[in-house]
Amino acid sequence: MDRHDVGFPDGAEIASHAVAFARMMFAHAEFEREVGSLQDAITNIPGFGEQRDNQWSASESATEKIISLIVKYHGSDSPQIEQIKNLLTDAARLCRQRGFLAHGTWWCFNRRTSTIEIRGGIRWEPDLPPENRSYTASDIEKLADKFKDIERELYRIRRSFEPRVTETEMRAASCFLRRLEARHIRWVERR
Repeated sequence: MDRHDVGFPDGAEIASHAVAFARMMFAHAEFEREVGSLQDAITNIPGFGEQRDNQWSASESATEKIISLIVKYHGSDSPQIEQIKNLLTDAARLCRQRGFLAHGTWWCFNRRTSTIEIRGGIRWEPDLPPENRSYTASDIEKLADKFKDIERELYRIRRSFEPRVTETEMRAASCFLRRLEARHIRWVERR
């Protein structure tokens, strides 16, 4: 341990880390929700991505499952396959870092470098100590930003799977809404 390391820092010292961590966790949740929405759009089955059996954590096998869905519902020549494969591969790495931050032990805080040291909770090799990683608040913020970037790209791709509304459908919906609004106004005036 460094002489600047503190096992139990004052809350104010790690406030920026805690805020960055919360932001990263929310960004991860938004990413996960977008993956479920993407599954819904690919299959055209509302709620498909919310079903327990279809909630796949970011990994190579989950990426392959989503690619299989695209092939099944849209064919193997779909241009989105390579994009999704790349995005979800990047996301898997981010999810491992998020898991390390969320499930590791916040071991100590270095006042000089403003870093928290996270100690992994699992010894993968019995003869080796658990892995330790250091993070600044900025490092954690960058993770959140990367999750947001991937979520935005997945949203853009998801929109390409969703059916387009025609001009005629748009005019019909607009006409319907105008009539509905007129009825509501008459109803309010009678009260």
